[in-house]
Amino acid sequence: MIGSDKYARLRKNASRALVLFAAVTLFVIMWLTVVDVVTRDVFNVSIVGLFEVTEIMMGILVFAGLPIITANEGHVSVTLLDAVIGGRLKILQKVLVNLLCTVVLAVFAWQLWTVAETLASYNDITLFLKVPLAPVAYFMSVMTAISAPIQLALLLPTSGAPSKTPPASV
Repeated sequence: MIGSDKYARLRKNASRALVLFAAVTLFVIMWLTVVDVVTRDVFNVSIVGLFEVTEIMMGILVFAGLPIITANEGHVSVTLLDAVIGGRLKILQKVLVNLLCTVVLAVFAWQLWTVAETLASYNDITLFLKVPLAPVAYFMSVMTAISAPIQLALLLPTSGAPSKTPPASV
């Protein structure tokens, strides 16, 4: 039981750290946009390279949130068959969907890593600010790779506590 308490604390702290990181990233994007709008309106001067910075930070923000959303089962789901299928079939459906999502996340992580290696080999950088793109792609790959085992862990039985955030339905 001691090991599970340490694991739960680690998971909680890691989740808090990712949420804080995502919040700070969003806060910086917001203020950069506000400052750019004000300087354009008041001084007729735009921040050079702001589009590149915003583009990179949005990618970081989305992929930083991926493990959080995965752990909270917050992905958008389509519930077309829920009214038609019974209990055992719902369990099978959950298993198959979670396995498929795990495989997709693992393949995405692998492909993102391949792209990051390509970007690194070419020393690819942004046009105006000369920011290297490989570290951003590596970050995206790692966050996706972290999400894959989280998705797989959703198959494990829980203590009966319902998820904090119900899955969004379409």
